[in-house]
Amino acid sequence: MISTSYELNAAIKGVIEGFTEFLPISSTGHLVLVRDLFPLTSDPARVQELDNLFDVVIQLPAILAIVILFWRRLLNSTMGVLSSGEARNFWISVISAFIPAAIIGFALSDKIDLLMQPQIVAYALLIGGVVILAIERWGVAGAIARAEEVPVAKALRIGLFQCLSIIPGTSRSGATIIGGRFFGLNRIAAAEFSFFLALPTMLGAFTLKFTKDFHHIVWSTDGPILLIGSISSFLTAWVVVALFIKYIQKYSLSVFGWYRIILGTLILFFSASAGS
Repeated sequence: MISTSYELNAAIKGVIEGFTEFLPISSTGHLVLVRDLFPLTSDPARVQELDNLFDVVIQLPAILAIVILFWRRLLNSTMGVLSSGEARNFWISVISAFIPAAIIGFALSDKIDLLMQPQIVAYALLIGGVVILAIERWGVAGAIARAEEVPVAKALRIGLFQCLSIIPGTSRSGATIIGGRFFGLNRIAAAEFSFFLALPTMLGAFTLKFTKDFHHIVWSTDGPILLIGSISSFLTAWVVVALFIKYIQKYSLSVFGWYRIILGTLILFFSASAGS
């Protein structure tokens, strides 16, 4: 344990969430790894319950960063649903991509928390890292340059990739970006479609988790923790997404692949050392 100030721990974990949510490196995986370092309560009976709730709740303000950064495109596509074929196609594609994860996430909602283990995170990081390197090394140049141009059929397939992110360490953004690149989107279009797909996906995950655990929340102590984590998550995500878009306009995603491989290897090494 590094800190015993639960508000400070919430702020730190919010920064971690905001930094990692939209990068292909797994926000949930990172939050699982730091749970013991930054506890949110002194009540041992509520540690896991509050961690699981916190990890989902602070994703919601991260979505707000996407809304603010892309508000003009989102507004134009929403206002043009009745008059523009491209706008209709965009929202149908986003909803189609969301459906597979919604079905599987709802069906497995009671089992997901059981996967929150460092070893599972490590293997998911390693596999995802190798796949990213392979896509960047041998993948063809994407012909689809804008998220609004993604056909419904391709969007549905990207949505199937998103289902992999139920496994912590896989990364929702990583799975959807890889899926997008695999099905013909260039880096920017794949990243932006991943951002837009996060809107219904993360809102759905928040709603499911929050309604399920609402009555277990101790607002006098949990409220400030959730609020502080949400604010730091939002501010960090706002900055990181803006920088990420600029980065991929010039550079490949390979650095994230190598990061995943190094981190996954370190987790397995230290887990093996601790068990020996």
